[in-house]
Amino acid sequence: MRQPRTVLRVVLVLSTLLGLTACATTSARCRDDRCTVAVKTTATASVEILDHQLTFDDLVDGSVTVVYAGAPYRVGVGQTAVVGPLSVTVLSATPGRAKLSVSVESTVADPGAPDR
Repeated sequence: MRQPRTVLRVVLVLSTLLGLTACATTSARCRDDRCTVAVKTTATASVEILDHQLTFDDLVDGSVTVVYAGAPYRVGVGQTAVVGPLSVTVLSATPGRAKLSVSVESTVADPGAPDR
């Protein structure tokens, strides 16, 4: 009789743990070399944007941490940061939600430009 109780306990523990895992959703709308990204998560969300992997972490009121190639960048609402080869602007950020604009960084040096 103890086996059914053990199985029941295991099922209860697993269902509780699964219920505690964070849910993350990310959507992106891209046109040319610019994307608008919406992130909803209480943990971490990753997405490939413009052929680059970005991770969004620590979505709090007023800022988002964007991770590229292992390097974190904290970006505030209304601010733009160069994140690797991308330019990231945080349009809005509240706990668990953020909207960002991501584009290819346009300040890449022109190989034909003269040195200064």
